[in-house]
Amino acid sequence: MFTVTETISIRRPVHEVFDFLTDPRLRQQWDGSVVFEELTSPLPVGVGTTIHSRLRAMGRESDFHWRVTQFDPPRRMATVSTSGAVPTALVMEFTATGNTCDVRAAIEGTPEGLMRFVEPMIGEMVRTTLATGLVRAKALLEGHANPD
Repeated sequence: MFTVTETISIRRPVHEVFDFLTDPRLRQQWDGSVVFEELTSPLPVGVGTTIHSRLRAMGRESDFHWRVTQFDPPRRMATVSTSGAVPTALVMEFTATGNTCDVRAAIEGTPEGLMRFVEPMIGEMVRTTLATGLVRAKALLEGHANPD
């Protein structure tokens, strides 16, 4: 099992950052590993919401299905994979500090079978993708002209 944690401060109100980062329909804008992501249950997003993602990693695309397990706007959202290449859990926590939002994202993955042998490589790829995605989200939310 691996756990990856990344943090970032974004100069936007906490509710704006929460809304942007927890909306599955917007994830492709900031997460470069996402080919597409769609809700598979009706709005609004909340505990029990289901999501289908197609993610690209190591030159390969994989489908994941997710279930929202915690949804406490604008403080916390948690999801778990219900299917996919690697059983995964994600927790995103949001803390307001004035007009800035501190984001803490933690991903826990449990590679199974032969994937256990490349667990360190998977963990590092997840860390890099998460860190890059949060930097891109910050640029988009803070209005930088070129978030890449």
